[in-house]
Amino acid sequence: MAESERFLGTYTRYGEVLMLPGVEESAQSWIDVLEFVGSRLDRPGVLFPTSDVHNLLVSHHRVTLEPYFRFVLPEPQTLEQIVDKRSQYGIAQAAGIPIPKSHFPESIDEVKLLSNSITYPCILKPYRSHDARKRLGHKLIVAGSASELISRYAEIDTGELPLMVQEIVPGGDSALFGYLALWNQDSHELAWVTKRKLRQFPAQYGDGSLQVTVDAPEVVELSRRLLRKLEYRGFVGVEFKLDPRDDSYRLMEINARAVSGNQLAISAGIDFAWIAYQYLTGCDLGAGSERRFQHGIKYVNEEWDVQAYLALRQAEAMSLGEWLGSLRGVEARALGAWDDPIPLVVGFLRLLRQLVAGLWSTARRLIER
Repeated sequence: MAESERFLGTYTRYGEVLMLPGVEESAQSWIDVLEFVGSRLDRPGVLFPTSDVHNLLVSHHRVTLEPYFRFVLPEPQTLEQIVDKRSQYGIAQAAGIPIPKSHFPESIDEVKLLSNSITYPCILKPYRSHDARKRLGHKLIVAGSASELISRYAEIDTGELPLMVQEIVPGGDSALFGYLALWNQDSHELAWVTKRKLRQFPAQYGDGSLQVTVDAPEVVELSRRLLRKLEYRGFVGVEFKLDPRDDSYRLMEINARAVSGNQLAISAGIDFAWIAYQYLTGCDLGAGSERRFQHGIKYVNEEWDVQAYLALRQAEAMSLGEWLGSLRGVEARALGAWDDPIPLVVGFLRLLRQLVAGLWSTARRLIER
């Protein structure tokens, strides 16, 4: 596997890891490595990009890579539409799919005009999804007032980072539902799972730390309608939030790739990676959309959920007993595996370093007072 950051998965004993510069810094380095590896394989390999930037890289260079690898990805223009929230939401609206109220101001003057007509708190973020963490260090900014919205926009507006202002759909983490699926080259669904978030980190706007598989037929119908509109192919995750104001499912985002909670689907009986491997190598064993997944399978990302609990405890929103009780019945784990323990160990060591750094920072502030 090739990466530009040491994610926990890179510590597995089941793979060789090659660290490369970020795609934005040196896309050609990635293509050179893939060509080097591919040219030495006896038969075409199977390639699974796992991020937006890597999806775009492979899709844009598909002509170069197709002699060496088998992969199933949307066309470049489809990926560009998906990673651009303005375009993504426009397509969703055209398909009759509800979205949160969203605005795309192009100047500080437009933000000032907008600031008097929206409700607070609201969200401010780049509308190209992979730009958010790269430029801001996190997904988004929550503005609690008109003055804060204007000042935060002014801080990050560089003219090169298109920004959006969006309402916060009411409801907690458990109002978030997702559709995970694999679609083939002909834009036909091969397999799917629906899930519900129970907790995420950071709360409200983070990654799912505790999730469960559920029956959500309306989420499936909306997702299929949207993906057909896009003539989609490949791995996908579509997330909706159930809006209590009108009981509609509002589109939050499309992730045009495999997601971090893939073990949830595997434990529920749908191994997307294995199904995709069979499909791409021509040994499809008949695992299609008629294959049922098991409802009620609970999944935890151990590192993120400890962080979620600590944040909730600090806010006096959850006790230790409540947290431990919520983990009862967990069958799927992101990190813990007896035959591959190092990712879990590294995850908790990393978390421990963060906790120690936080305590030291607090102690220094107290001493300086």
